[in-house]
Amino acid sequence: MTVPKDKEVVVSMNSENDSANKQREINVLVLCAGAGTSAMLANALKEGAEEYDAPISALAGAYGSHYDIMENFDMIILAPQVNSYYDDIKEDTDRLNIKLVATKGAEYIGLTRDSQKAVKFVLDQF
Repeated sequence: MTVPKDKEVVVSMNSENDSANKQREINVLVLCAGAGTSAMLANALKEGAEEYDAPISALAGAYGSHYDIMENFDMIILAPQVNSYYDDIKEDTDRLNIKLVATKGAEYIGLTRDSQKAVKFVLDQF
């Protein structure tokens, strides 16, 4: 989905074959070193999901606390300070069919400050 920067995000995840015409929610887990930075992006995603009626739920966590809950998520976003763990978690996310995305500093900060951009970032992964 390509959205010009000056246009609103229009979200539709309904397929024509979906007889119930329900939107499938994307469950996102954002991980950082201590759950503070990840909360910033999780909050932006929650705000964006509400504002743009996007089927996204988000939770923040600290890297290491995710092992028991990661199977409940469709996507895991790594904050910049835990990018070095990408290869460690990749094997598990592949096995569980979870999207794994590592972010960089300026990119991550931009996502935390712009809920529309955060929603688009998640939707672009699917």
